[in-house]
Amino acid sequence: MVSALAVFLGLFSACAVRREAIAVAREQLFTLGYGKAEDQVDLFQTASSHTPLKTRFAMREGIFYVANGAGARITRFSSFGDVLSMLYNPDYNPEPLLLKAQSDKGAAGRRAIQYPFRAVGEVAVDSRQNIFVEDRLPVERRVFDKDLDAMLDHVVLRFDKDGNSLDYLGQDGVGGTPFPFIENIYVTASDDCVVVAVTQTNWVVDWFDPKGFVRHSLRIRRDALPQPQGEKGLISNLDRICPDSDGSRLVVKIDYYRESVDPSTKSDSGVEFAGSWAYHMDPSTGEISDRWEVPTTTVAAAQSVKGANPTAVSIPQLLGMADSRLFYISSGEGEKSVVSIYDVRTKATSRYSIDIAADELYYSTLYLSPEGILCALLGTRYEARLVWWRFDKIFAGAAKDGAK
Repeated sequence: MVSALAVFLGLFSACAVRREAIAVAREQLFTLGYGKAEDQVDLFQTASSHTPLKTRFAMREGIFYVANGAGARITRFSSFGDVLSMLYNPDYNPEPLLLKAQSDKGAAGRRAIQYPFRAVGEVAVDSRQNIFVEDRLPVERRVFDKDLDAMLDHVVLRFDKDGNSLDYLGQDGVGGTPFPFIENIYVTASDDCVVVAVTQTNWVVDWFDPKGFVRHSLRIRRDALPQPQGEKGLISNLDRICPDSDGSRLVVKIDYYRESVDPSTKSDSGVEFAGSWAYHMDPSTGEISDRWEVPTTTVAAAQSVKGANPTAVSIPQLLGMADSRLFYISSGEGEKSVVSIYDVRTKATSRYSIDIAADELYYSTLYLSPEGILCALLGTRYEARLVWWRFDKIFAGAAKDGAK
C-alpha cells in the first residue's frame, strides 16, 4: 500500500490552485524505539522476513492501537505512550515484562494475550473498543477465485475490548470465504465494518453490520470506472474508497490522465494529469448520487528545464471523511504537506499546512479519526513518533464563530 504521503507530481493543470494554507500546530504525543519489547515497534523487520509486512494504527478516544506486522502483535498505548495491553504471537516476541509487572501489581486490564498472528495489517476499532485486524491465512487454507482472478488469503479477525478472540470475517460474513489483498478496514458511525480489498481487475467492497452479517457487497471493475461529465477516453486510476461520515454511502476518489502528444513529432509522449473527482456511491448498486471535482495545488518543480513551467501539480490523495468533510493530503513547499478539506454541506474548501520533516519519512502511515483528528506514525532512523493535528478543534471553533 502506498503511503498517503507519497504523492504523484504531475504536469501543470488549469484546475490547480495556489493559495496560502493556514498552518496547523502539530502535537507530538510519544515516541517508540525499534525492537521487540512491548514499548517498541519493529518497523523495519529486524528479524528479516521474505515479504514486507504492514504497520498500521487506529486511534479511539485517545487510545492508540498499533498493529505491527513484523512484530506479529497489536499493542494498545495511551496518548502518553503508556503500554496498556498487547495481543502477540509468542513465536516472534519475547515474554512481556512491562505488562507482567503491571499485572502482578493489580493494574486493571493491563494484559498480554497470546494469539498466533501471521501477518497483522490493517486495523480498525469500533465504539465498544472491539478490534478488527487483518491477518493472512496459512498456505493450506488459501483458495484461488477464478472470477476475481485472485488468491483469497486474508481475513479480518475480531477481538473484544479485553483482547478475547471473537471470530473472523470473510466475504460472506462470520467464518466466510477469505478476502483478496486487503487495502483498508473501516468502522462506520453505527459500528458497521467495511472491508476494501483489491485485485488486478476489481476493487472489492464488503460491508458488515455489527453482528457480522453482510449488508452490502460491491465489485467495481477497474476498466469500468466513471468518467467526468463530458469527458471520454481518459485513463482512470482509483485512489481510494472509504465510507462517508454518516455510514450510508461510499466515497470513491478517482484520478484521471490523458494521453499527451508531442506537437513537434505528432507522436505520443506519455500521459498528463487531467483532474481528480470524488463520487458518492451506493454500496449496493454502485450508482453515483453526487460528485465533486478535487482541487489540486501547485508546488515548485524539483527541476525545471529551459522553457518549461517551473511549477507542477501535486495531486491530493484522499485520507477519508470526518464530520461531513473530505480530507485530502498533498505535498507542499519544503517540508510542508497540504491538507485540503472539502465540506460537502457548504461546498467550501479550506487549505491547511502541516509539518512533516524529510527525516521522518523512513516510514509513514496516517489515520483520520471520525472526529477529524489527523494522526501519523512517522519513522525516523532512530525512533517512531506518534503525532496528531487537532482539526476537530478547528471545526468546533468555526461552529462557535458561526453561531454568534
